[in-house]
Amino acid sequence: MTCIFCHQLKEEDILYQTEHFMIVWDIDPIQTGHLLIISKDHYDTLSQVPPTIRYELSDLEVFLTEKLCQTLAIDGVTTACNDRLFDAGTHFHVHLIPRFRTNGFWDQVRLTQAQLDLNKLLKAL
Repeated sequence: MTCIFCHQLKEEDILYQTEHFMIVWDIDPIQTGHLLIISKDHYDTLSQVPPTIRYELSDLEVFLTEKLCQTLAIDGVTTACNDRLFDAGTHFHVHLIPRFRTNGFWDQVRLTQAQLDLNKLLKAL
């Protein structure tokens, strides 16, 4: 499968960019102003992104969150990381979703609760 981030983004789609990331509007926004932070290099998952580039990502998330809150008068931003497993035909990217206290965002999220062995996680930590 061809990665749309590597092969289908056009220069005019890019709103802002840094050395390792580009910012675009989400094509299917959850809320007006929904942004994507997309790595310029193809990484399938966050764990593949080199540490120094992850630092840039963290700073970029803070910068963009502040800009969204200051300019759009929103209450906050939900940050969600996705990759090819959750968004077919893409690579690692981050969603920045503008939020309002009253929008019921989490009320609409429904998952079947899986029975997971949390003791394994606690031991790994």
